[in-house]
Amino acid sequence: MIDRSKVWTGSVNEVALAGKPKPKVGFYDTTLRDGEQAVGVIFNPEQKLEIAKLIDGLGIGRIEAGFPKVSDEDKEAIRMVSKAGLKAEIWGFARAIVDDVAAVAELGLKYTVIEAPVSHEKLGAFGIAPESVVERIKKAVEFGTKNGIRVAYFAVDATRADLAFLERVYKTALDAGAKELVMVDTIGIATPEAVAYLVGKMKSWAGPNVPLHFHGHNDFGLATASAVAAVQAGATWIQGSIDGIGERGGNGNIPEIALTMELAYGFETGIRLDRIRPASERLRQIGRYALEPWKPVVGDNLFVRETGSVAAQFHVPESIEPYSCSLLDTPRGIVLGKKSGAVSIEIKCKELGLKPRPESAATLLAEVKKKAIAKHGLLTDAEFVEIVKQHG
Repeated sequence: MIDRSKVWTGSVNEVALAGKPKPKVGFYDTTLRDGEQAVGVIFNPEQKLEIAKLIDGLGIGRIEAGFPKVSDEDKEAIRMVSKAGLKAEIWGFARAIVDDVAAVAELGLKYTVIEAPVSHEKLGAFGIAPESVVERIKKAVEFGTKNGIRVAYFAVDATRADLAFLERVYKTALDAGAKELVMVDTIGIATPEAVAYLVGKMKSWAGPNVPLHFHGHNDFGLATASAVAAVQAGATWIQGSIDGIGERGGNGNIPEIALTMELAYGFETGIRLDRIRPASERLRQIGRYALEPWKPVVGDNLFVRETGSVAAQFHVPESIEPYSCSLLDTPRGIVLGKKSGAVSIEIKCKELGLKPRPESAATLLAEVKKKAIAKHGLLTDAEFVEIVKQHG
């Protein structure tokens, strides 16, 4: 449970959300499959196993281990992950092709997503007639169900599909044995309002007892807001990846969505917020990619302050931060640079155990600013110590 005394969002959210339900949300992680589609990112089987263990340690309920028809390497990775004794359910991924689903069954997986395109744009690009895709969905889902696999039907580009056709394919999948449905914003074009509308439609077609997912992309920077909207409309599973890694603008960012849902909305996610930052850091090492230092949840700048006017409030964390750094199990700190103030110098001296002459404070600040401007960046602690030795 989140210690709400460490959440400093004020009362406006509670007032605005008064009377609205606070559901329990499950996360379905697709870092190993959709995340690996990020340009230049490749995970070998051993790395996929390590990443799966990191994901499992965050408390995520479902892990998509991969797409077995892609390669023998992917099959091996799925075998390794499925035998690792993780707490999360291990899911496979297949196109609406019987051979794809057979490959999932051969690996002994009990859960799989089965995908098929549903928009005019996607069907045209693949050269598939609408009637043909309906038949493919029926056969693939029936095959998976007969082989004891729990199927979630994944409607590719659902947010751009004709509504009547979308209703038909979802109902076809359910009639063929699918137990869950996924609303997929493949190109990341839907507003949160549109997502809520479509999830509501999906719920009306499926009935109250079918678990619904939302799979969003972040091309317009709306994936987190859309995930919240999906849950408010009735989705119980949110698909995404760690750091939002994925194609184009990326997938929905599970840690960011979980933080937003827990702290801003009061939804229960079960995610271990205190483990997110090291998991993200390790994934970045494996995937060889970087993130903006101001990135929510995992950014280097979140609890680090340079500006003097902000440093003057550093002793009252809630005055400059929306939640406690302890929720993410990470420290706060002051750095010195062009924008530092007298209080910044005082805090850094105390941190480093330095005791310069009181009358040297202005000189030290001037030297810090001079050095920062000259190097076009922040000072290291060693550089500041040297300044204190010379001028303090």
